[in-house]
Amino acid sequence: MKIISLVRQKQKIEWLINQAKTFDGNQLELQSHWARYLCVLVAGFLENAISEVYSCYVQECSNEQVANYVESVLNRIQNPKSQKFLETARSFNRDWESNLNTYIEQNGRKDAIDSVMANRHLIAHGKDSGIALARLDQYFKKSLEVIDYIEGQCGI
Repeated sequence: MKIISLVRQKQKIEWLINQAKTFDGNQLELQSHWARYLCVLVAGFLENAISEVYSCYVQECSNEQVANYVESVLNRIQNPKSQKFLETARSFNRDWESNLNTYIEQNGRKDAIDSVMANRHLIAHGKDSGIALARLDQYFKKSLEVIDYIEGQCGI
């Protein structure tokens, strides 16, 4: 990961996950609450990442007016499931979509992103979410792989 703001956000989430892992067996309910909180942070990270990575790409390869417009469109993306990542890639380059689709379908990456967003939706609307800290940690790592891949596609 190369974009500084995303690196900082990633480090904060990793630190919080590691802190939550230190809770002992008597604090499972507290760990569960932290998992829900962290799920919301991971969802926010993905929302920020899709916007920032493609905005960085556009700033490098187009004029200021085009970059401003594209950034305004990207900043409107909310709760991006894997399909939104593919649609956004296709908007820039059809080959990117195809290659990203192949990559995202492997090793549970698609399920990780979609599960984070589905759980975030449940949490935000006060519904029960069965997200566990260990599972969220796995989802976050898979999501980071996708963001790294997209950065590579964009030449970042």
